[in-house]
Amino acid sequence: MNRAYRDVRHNLLRFILTCLGLSLLMAVVLAMMGIYNGLAADDLNIVRAPKADLWVVEAGRQGPFAESSKIPGETQGAVARLHGVRDAGSITYQTVEAPFAGRSLRLYIIGYERGRPGGPDVIVEGRGLAQSHFEAVADRKSGLEIGDSIVLGRNRSRSSG
Repeated sequence: MNRAYRDVRHNLLRFILTCLGLSLLMAVVLAMMGIYNGLAADDLNIVRAPKADLWVVEAGRQGPFAESSKIPGETQGAVARLHGVRDAGSITYQTVEAPFAGRSLRLYIIGYERGRPGGPDVIVEGRGLAQSHFEAVADRKSGLEIGDSIVLGRNRSRSSG
């Protein structure tokens, strides 16, 4: 122990620079872990929210989250009639940028059928969708408030929850 103490005293600058380098390395590793865990948690929330046991996608596609998949509407009825299927619903996922309050708002849109799997289980404030067009349920993180209006494509939607 005495020898290590003498070495640090003799090469103090090298010791300080080594400690600084190791500290920066640890900071980068912890930041990368935090970013990865945050992204993974967000992704898992989106996947788990519909509480689906089975996803049906177009043949040759990677899945509902990797790329778009278009399935005819009558497929939902065929899936719902399968043994052991309690309920079936159509869901669409899109990332969009929309102008709002003088800035560009990046949103992850989840389209679902009212009364079918895929929608939010609990709405904390406001109400659920009353009509199938021109309304949206917004997460608090989006920055939208109840009654806000936003243009999505060619349509203007109003936040209801």
